[in-house]
Amino acid sequence: MDLNQLLSNHQIALIRYAVGNGDAEERGSQYDLVKDYESRIARLRHAMGVPAYPKGNGLLVSRQA
Repeated sequence: MDLNQLLSNHQIALIRYAVGNGDAEERGSQYDLVKDYESRIARLRHAMGVPAYPKGNGLLVSRQA
């Protein structure tokens, strides 16, 4: 998957997580998907020699109970 597709999928996963539909197990799965895309994007960016995002940019998602 190329970087643009990963970024697109990550945004969709973030939106689905933010909407918050589903039970606790489904919410956990949505969170895991967001984190998976986040790590895949970071690995691909590193492999491409693209600098990482600066800290504190608001892109990180915190898990809500």
